Amino acid sequence: MGRGISGLQKSILEVLNEKKGMASTKALKKAIGRVSDQSFYRSLNSLQKRNLIAWYKEHGGPHSQGGLVSLKRVNVLLVDVDSVIPNLALMKLSAFHKAQGDNVDLSRGPKVPSKIEYDIVYISCIFSRNGRAARRLAKRFPNAKVHLGGSGVDLKTTLPDEIEHLMPDYELYPECDYSMGYTMRGCIRNCEFCIVPKKDGKAHHVSDIYEFWDRRHKKIVLLDDNILALPQHFKKIAKQIIKEGLRVDFQSGFDVRLLNDDNAKIIKSLRIHEPTFAWDELDMENAVLRGIEILKRNGINRAIWYVLVGFNTTFEDALYRVNRLRELGQRVYVMLYNKEELEDRRYSHLRDWANARMSFASCTFDEYVRTRENGVQKQMAAARKERKKREKQLHPILQGVGIKSMPRHGDL
Repeated sequence: MGRGISGLQKSILEVLNEKKGMASTKALKKAIGRVSDQSFYRSLNSLQKRNLIAWYKEHGGPHSQGGLVSLKRVNVLLVDVDSVIPNLALMKLSAFHKAQGDNVDLSRGPKVPSKIEYDIVYISCIFSRNGRAARRLAKRFPNAKVHLGGSGVDLKTTLPDEIEHLMPDYELYPECDYSMGYTMRGCIRNCEFCIVPKKDGKAHHVSDIYEFWDRRHKKIVLLDDNILALPQHFKKIAKQIIKEGLRVDFQSGFDVRLLNDDNAKIIKSLRIHEPTFAWDELDMENAVLRGIEILKRNGINRAIWYVLVGFNTTFEDALYRVNRLRELGQRVYVMLYNKEELEDRRYSHLRDWANARMSFASCTFDEYVRTRENGVQKQMAAARKERKKREKQLHPILQGVGIKSMPRHGDL
């Protein structure tokens, strides 16, 4: 997007918005207040070059610097290819363009409307498995300025600062009844399966909750990568959350290896339904057991544990971690790594069992698999019985032919 616009240029755009998109240069100058002619007209020229306004000088007379100024309405399309939660970057882009008076549409999924001509298109792809579809989609707008980004296609593209720190446009996603954002990015770890170190580098703070918290919301979702890696920052953010009486969800969870009595007490004081941690590798077992002891010592008897399976591990290793957490009275959420490439069906059975709270609490994995297989066999037997019943109701000539091989109308 190039360099950011100046304070005077922002003021001009704000006044134009207040005046329904159009005003004379005389009215603009009067509304803005004390400003030199040179600065004012230089700002108008700059905004016109950036295609943000139209300046009709002829309305001010021959050789005049005056005239009529209007916002240039731009048709903007935001494409959310595959986000599973509201797309934060697109909400900020929406806020930016709506502030300019532009028309903004959102399309969810890889299919987009084709009847409308757009001037600017932003395509966000989160998962690399959808990268090819996103790139194909970008070619469908030959007359538009297309921006393709997201971790699924590019780990380095970021929003300009003038957009990154805007309040998100939560109305873009009508179902979004909470605020969301980052107060820190990056991580001190270097896990092979994780893109965070490549994308955001080392742990560093970026904002506080007031940058993205909409006062209409009673809950915030923090997307922070590893907030316990910044102890003082975590305390500051926790104080803000407690002060405002907010419910909070730490989307990426907490690093159990950084857990201690001090931050466990803070976690206990926050309005979190159940805190979330991760047990990604078997050699983390001692840290996990120690963490559960710390949590219980501070009044947190149960947490949710992300368990990554299918990455540099065996099924027996994955099952051990899940069963160990079950023995310790914890909840589990199994995450399949590259699930499209996992050929061992036991991994999907493990996910379905562990992620279903009732099944996980009431039966073992082996019991779940036996019940599931028996259920499938019963369904197949019922289907065979139904097929035979339907065959008996057919004309005698057709009995025994089988439903799938029945002649089509006209074949007899």
